[in-house]
Amino acid sequence: MKQITLEDVLAAKERLASLQAELRCCYQLPVVSFTANIPGSVKDSPVVRQLLQTAVNRFRTIAGSSIDIVEERFMYWPTGPAAVLVADGSPDELKRSCIAIEEAGFHARLFDIDVFSADGRQISRSTLGQRERTCFLCGEPAVLCRRSNKHTLEEIKANVQARLAAFAATATDPWPQAVWDIGAWAVEAMLMEAACTPAPGLVDRDNAGAHNDMDFFTFLMSSSALAGSMFRCAAAGYRHDGLPAELLPVLRYIGKDGEARMMKATSGVNTQKGLLFLLGILAAAAAYTLKQSATVTGEQILDTAAVMAQGIVSRELAVLPARDPVRLTAGEKLYLKYGVTGIRGEVESGMPSIREHGLPVLKQALAAGLSLNDALVHTLVSLMTVVEDTTILNRHSLEVLLDVKNQAKGIMSRGGMLAGPGRAKIAEMDELFIARNISPGGVADLLAATYFLYLVETNNVEMAGTI
Repeated sequence: MKQITLEDVLAAKERLASLQAELRCCYQLPVVSFTANIPGSVKDSPVVRQLLQTAVNRFRTIAGSSIDIVEERFMYWPTGPAAVLVADGSPDELKRSCIAIEEAGFHARLFDIDVFSADGRQISRSTLGQRERTCFLCGEPAVLCRRSNKHTLEEIKANVQARLAAFAATATDPWPQAVWDIGAWAVEAMLMEAACTPAPGLVDRDNAGAHNDMDFFTFLMSSSALAGSMFRCAAAGYRHDGLPAELLPVLRYIGKDGEARMMKATSGVNTQKGLLFLLGILAAAAAYTLKQSATVTGEQILDTAAVMAQGIVSRELAVLPARDPVRLTAGEKLYLKYGVTGIRGEVESGMPSIREHGLPVLKQALAAGLSLNDALVHTLVSLMTVVEDTTILNRHSLEVLLDVKNQAKGIMSRGGMLAGPGRAKIAEMDELFIARNISPGGVADLLAATYFLYLVETNNVEMAGTI
């Protein structure tokens, strides 16, 4: 990289001042000038250019629709990148916005943003009653430290490099805290559903349930592969400014990508396709709802999800008789045979199985002192009493599904995991389901969704940061 001399720096300042004057004269409007404050003889690099672009982007965001940006000029000089924007707004208000940008983080000390009125007057911090910028290394005014040579150039350079590293780290974080939380809770819900034991007929930590093509480790691989999809669904919900129903097509594309990743991770085994659909919608609904109200309940998320899925049954299932029967999915065939709407109908109706059974039962079980594992198993059996499980229907028949429901009701009448007789019956149910090849996979998906909603509620998310 070219070593910059003092003469180079002074010449660049002259060129920048000339451009500022030219734009003010042309538009008769204030200008906002962005430069990067990088001490030393090397002032230009890809990360410094990204730093400057970040400052300009933040200004654009703050300006929004209230300030008209008439023109933008970017310069990439060896002396460091610079940008000049012509902005139709109050110079004082522009300066206040720029001060907020300059103080928005450890790396923001590397931004230098100057505001000039249309007549060329520079708006300073002091004229607005604000404290002048402090030194890189201490809390003293920067101008005093420069005059007294309080810090060595090497000390300053080391501090600048630390701030640039902090900026590079920040650039890897595209989402606000709420999106990170929601995505993480969705992944946690996937893992907890797979981990709770004993889970009758399902993969758990003890056995593979009524499955010969997957085990506990398959689910760990699958959940890991779907983690990115959960974060993307949460981000889609948070970014969305339109109607909730307009989110569903976006989530479908994210889901297709997630399904491909899942299949690759599991060598073609469909472990969590239904859960991807369900948790993806809930993650988006949670983020969308949180954006509106800052805190949220499980019922509010379910309401949003129902609006998002409004009309999905009529659009995708009611038209099935006209479709090629060879190309129908298992869920679509079950709709034609039994009229069961599956997960589509569950979501569109606001997930009554979770609202009326799953979430209340989980909360009661934990309040009664059950461990998380036992509370999840207890909730799983409770959901079996009411869910029209399409996985069971697809493998067996309506009669088997009714038998599963009745067995679950009998176990809950014996106290479920809250009592010795109930625990014993759950262990017996696991053995029976394995022998009969019964896998309540639909119930398992709803258990994961229940736990996800519980996490959102109990952590009482508050929105933090912006995208």
